Amino acid sequence: MVKSNIEQTLIFDPITFKGGSKLATVEALRLCRADKNQFIVATVQPQFWKECKLGHSHTIDVIKLPLVRALAKQHYGILYWINQLYTCVCLLFVLFKYHNVSRAIGASGPGMDMALYITKLFKDIDIIQFVHGPVGNSRSIGYCLTKADKVFHLPSSKPSMAVALATYLTKKISISDCQALVESYFTSSTYHTFVNGLAEEDWPTRAQTDFPICYWAASLLKWKGLDLMVEALAHAAKLKPLAANICYIRPIDTSIPVSNAPVSIPHVNWYQDPQDLDTIRSQSNIFVSTSTNEPFGLSTLEALAAGMCVVIPQDGSYWDKRLIHNKNCIKYQPNDPNSLCDALLYAAKDKENFNRCIHNGLEVAQEYKAEQRYLDFVNTIDSNPYLKMAREPNPLKQ
Repeated sequence: MVKSNIEQTLIFDPITFKGGSKLATVEALRLCRADKNQFIVATVQPQFWKECKLGHSHTIDVIKLPLVRALAKQHYGILYWINQLYTCVCLLFVLFKYHNVSRAIGASGPGMDMALYITKLFKDIDIIQFVHGPVGNSRSIGYCLTKADKVFHLPSSKPSMAVALATYLTKKISISDCQALVESYFTSSTYHTFVNGLAEEDWPTRAQTDFPICYWAASLLKWKGLDLMVEALAHAAKLKPLAANICYIRPIDTSIPVSNAPVSIPHVNWYQDPQDLDTIRSQSNIFVSTSTNEPFGLSTLEALAAGMCVVIPQDGSYWDKRLIHNKNCIKYQPNDPNSLCDALLYAAKDKENFNRCIHNGLEVAQEYKAEQRYLDFVNTIDSNPYLKMAREPNPLKQ
């Protein structure tokens, strides 16, 4: 029996592998009051939730959703909708067991979390939607964005969300120009912009600065750009071989193209989903981002916080707009292995610029404390957020 003062919240996680958006969701949930919340996680990846730090501090029940592999790979068409209906039935069974649940968190985006909105047609629950990246242009996704009770989205997600909303509303109200109505959603109290942050207690270990070692960490999804990294290291090997640590997550049950790993390259160490990621990162010092138009880039933030020299593409994405070349990062031309090779050799050779980027990057990272960045979300979950910044000030510290 759940105590009456405990709020039960359903977390819906249909993603089959660990990624930045899932890690960011965990960080936000960990800031919510442990004495007032119970999280019921309906997921296709129960092992992640059983091992993550949320379970160390909060009461969570992990429910494994039975996965139909052939359907899970479908992202549109009749088979996609069959999978959503099937998942909806599974969620209704979960809600029948946990009948006090009154709200649910979609942790992946409206396209992946569609089953939640179908479930809402049968059971009156509030939906809190995270949008960690661009959304597809479809009426159904636009519909979801009008039905969510709260939406927390990255700034980079807004353009695609606006297109999806316009696609749905144009059909709904039969008006060709509905941009004012679309904008009214973004200015309403329902929609909140956020960027990710790092918890102070989990701040990355400071990276070594004795010997240049490159570091790459992401999934093997093609758009993450491992092939570009491999090609750049191969170019560098002909001029001056670079040492590198490459950490990767291999997606499962996905129809999205993936890169091959590991690849035999001199002086390169490969790690598949390592448990000691922080240690590997601290043994490196040149972080390399090769993602194509990364919506945010949690790994980049972690690298800045660890005191690494950050190398990023000049592609107009979040960190390209936030960081300045030769001040707190080194930039290269996107999708250009020669340009990336030059950037890596420059980072390894120019010690003065290397140290300057590290010093200034550490200052940037201080602006991304989870306790501040997820405050709006925590205020939604808790009426009295249990945050360090909300505690009484220490009178001894002036």
